[in-house]
Amino acid sequence: MELLFDNVYRILPTKVTPTKYASLFVTRPEGNLLFSCLGGHSSFEGSFDDIEALGGVALHLLGDMHFAARYNDDVDARFGVTTMCSEIEGPDVRRKVAKVATFPFERHLLAPGVEVIPTPGHRPGAVSYLVKSGARRCLFTGDSIYHNGERWMCPVSKKNRKTMLATLDMLAEVEFDVLLANTGAENPVCCVEVDEAARAEFIAGLAGGL
Repeated sequence: MELLFDNVYRILPTKVTPTKYASLFVTRPEGNLLFSCLGGHSSFEGSFDDIEALGGVALHLLGDMHFAARYNDDVDARFGVTTMCSEIEGPDVRRKVAKVATFPFERHLLAPGVEVIPTPGHRPGAVSYLVKSGARRCLFTGDSIYHNGERWMCPVSKKNRKTMLATLDMLAEVEFDVLLANTGAENPVCCVEVDEAARAEFIAGLAGGL
């Protein structure tokens, strides 16, 4: 586990390869948050004891179905939680994960300090999570906004370009201090810190790349 900044960790797969992804973890007095990405056999059972020592997992949150795999069941069993995703992504997630709870695909407070923000485009029911962690407002975007090893981008088809542009317009109004993505395990770039001006420039750059 790699400490990115206060209370926020990056969890690498137990066996790192070019096709695997990293997960993200936040420790909080209200309950720890796990933003896992277990697709591509990206299991991280080697970090289970470290997670337990930090207080375990209170909420196991997915951005979309791309993050689901049979390894979610191992995480849920170890920490006594249920994988959570939007109601739109739920049917696809359930094809791979035994215990799944869904929430409405609308902006709302899921738990104290944890806000769900629908961010469709990459996936129809994709969501991001805005989390207050210490002095930082952290936006966890899964792979809706993603660093591919060379640049920040939005993986989206031509068919869904307009949807993604609308999502970016909406995110331009969301106040966050750092954006975090579930990037490839071998890619060290998984977050970007911004102020108000840099945030607007960052979102505009993403839109310009579509």
